[in-house]
Amino acid sequence: NFPGFSTRCLRTWQLTSLTVPTDGNAGLLAEPQIAMFCGRLNMHMNVQNGKWDSDPSGTKTCIDTKEGILQYCQEVYPELQITNVVEANQPVTIQNWCKRGRKQCKTHPHFVIPYRCLVGEFVSDALLVPDKCKFLHQERMDVCETHLHWHTVAKETCSEKSTNLHDYGMLLPCGIDKFRGVEFVCCPLAEESDNVDSADAEEDDSDVWWGGADTDYADGSEDKVVEVAEEEEVAEVEEEEADDDEDDEDGDEVEEEAEEPYEEATERTTSIATTTTTTTESVEEVVREVCSEQAETGPCRAMISRWYFDVTEGKCAPFFYGGCGGNRNNFDTEEYCMAVCGSVIPTTAASTPDAVDKYLETPGDENEHAHFQKAKERLEAKHRERIMRQTVIALTFHLILNICSPILLVIF
Repeated sequence: NFPGFSTRCLRTWQLTSLTVPTDGNAGLLAEPQIAMFCGRLNMHMNVQNGKWDSDPSGTKTCIDTKEGILQYCQEVYPELQITNVVEANQPVTIQNWCKRGRKQCKTHPHFVIPYRCLVGEFVSDALLVPDKCKFLHQERMDVCETHLHWHTVAKETCSEKSTNLHDYGMLLPCGIDKFRGVEFVCCPLAEESDNVDSADAEEDDSDVWWGGADTDYADGSEDKVVEVAEEEEVAEVEEEEADDDEDDEDGDEVEEEAEEPYEEATERTTSIATTTTTTTESVEEVVREVCSEQAETGPCRAMISRWYFDVTEGKCAPFFYGGCGGNRNNFDTEEYCMAVCGSVIPTTAASTPDAVDKYLETPGDENEHAHFQKAKERLEAKHRERIMRQTVIALTFHLILNICSPILLVIF
């Protein structure tokens, strides 16, 4: 049994067996890009063979404006619907880069950062999240900045957390090579990663921070960061406190029952049983609603291995979660998924009460799916109505007893 072996095998299997989201470049061998070096002919990527080709006209060299770069992309890729451009994250090496006026030449390699020519509607990059790494995203609807700005934001945010920036991608385009946000992956420093033992690695195998606010960035924006492990600890503490409160309440009821008549004690016990049944029915409805949702990747484009309950198959299946948004039919493991959603199909094993309680008490993402939120509100309203009806009936019965008791005493 090798530490972390099963997790890595599972991730590898999912990467090869699941369909990765595609964009406008589907069917192309290479992504459309252009590279410029002043004094030399512009180069563009041949999307059919993956090689760099010189400017078709043999005349054009570096372009100064983003508008000009977009127009040049549209010229060299007339068959593609180029809608925007963005700087690439990594430099490329180009061999035999001819100077202007020469058709064939042999020179030393040149290292440049190309521009990616984006096809069709903007789709954020799909970022892989390695083990022990964290996925974050940051959006600011009041700013519209360049690729360089958001790269700096991502790099400094990872640095503040004593991690390295592993990969990043732009979010929410607002102009030519301008965006309102960034998604990125932070990984542990090399020496820290080597020193982590297998037990800590298994406990810290969380892929994503979500839900809460972290230290502000210099411009006042917030990273959406909360570790799943911390959420589980909070849920466990809340469960323990709830158990303590229930024990205290039970003790108080025993003392009160010793002083009250048998009939009133029986009435209260019946009321408690009815309320418990109602709550159980509400929980089952919430679980049924959640587990019937389709798997949702969400607006972000991390590729985090998760599980969802497939109602048609009656079992849990793997899918890729983007890291934010989506719905609550989203579980870390197949076992956790079945523990919560097992009762949705009568033929499957019943849901584990502890797992359901923990799941429902776990705070949802701030982008929690609207259908699930509405379902919870609807069920809570039903529950309140039932309790109100029971309270009214009990008060009415008590009032009738108070009025009728003196009359019965006079009669008898």
